[in-house]
Amino acid sequence: MSATRQPQTKTAQLNEIHSRIVSANFYPFKPGQHVGPRLPYVHLFIYISAGRGTMKIGEDVWAAETGDLYYIAPGVSHTFIAAQDDPMVHASVYADLLSPSTPKQKGDPQLNCHNAGEYDVSLCAARVQFTDADGIALPVRVRAPRGAAWLEPYLAVIEAYPEQGIGDDALLRSLFETFLVRYVRFARKPYETWYDPRIGRMVDWLRHTETADPCVKEWAGKLGISVAYLYELFRKQTGTSPQTYLLKCRLDKAKTYLRETNMPITEIAYTLGFSSPHYFARQFGKHAQESASEYRRRFRGLS
Repeated sequence: MSATRQPQTKTAQLNEIHSRIVSANFYPFKPGQHVGPRLPYVHLFIYISAGRGTMKIGEDVWAAETGDLYYIAPGVSHTFIAAQDDPMVHASVYADLLSPSTPKQKGDPQLNCHNAGEYDVSLCAARVQFTDADGIALPVRVRAPRGAAWLEPYLAVIEAYPEQGIGDDALLRSLFETFLVRYVRFARKPYETWYDPRIGRMVDWLRHTETADPCVKEWAGKLGISVAYLYELFRKQTGTSPQTYLLKCRLDKAKTYLRETNMPITEIAYTLGFSSPHYFARQFGKHAQESASEYRRRFRGLS
């Protein structure tokens, strides 16, 4: 793209961000699927929630893996290629960081332009140059630790986006800006003392297992610490207990099955180790504030 077609850049402090979410979704790629090159009209954040692939952003090429979080500024060319054997799933949020700096509205399907010659800068959100004394910048890529608490509000934006009700835009803004501040802090100091690699190993196991028993005593033995200290460290890193964290992981997997497969709900419940469909339905309703069938209809309706 020529220099005359670059989006405008505005200066601001982090506290002056006034965001507006224009789209948020989960996008499962097909094996080997190629998307791009394209240019976004707004700020694009992409979390690789599963799988792997290749990301080209500007002139940089990344081997994308589960747990990567990417940031693409307005007007930056990007291309995605999903792995053939384990295609990635994008959890994407499109935002105007200094709203209203773009006329693009919530739900606009034309948030990317696939032809650089047709890119209309008048529709583009402003880029942001932070003026904070600490030299804040949004990195193109960070690797999020398993169970990172600062990712929760980001994923909550995508969960809440399809809702239609009073105060939805305010809710989305609140969730996104909570994520943004914590993301910036993590990007500046990615190895904070709250992250313990021993607990990271356990968190990783919990995220991938489908058993109902986190075997806390066994894990304490593996890590060479007492059960009480394991609970203390685990709660410090995740904000909850291993049992509650495992339940959340299983319910998040249920959401993935509901969004991306036609598997019957009863089969999902038994696949994830729930003792009965009734118990699964009760736990899912408490977790998602809607039934599994309502959740599936809501996301299928979006697509």
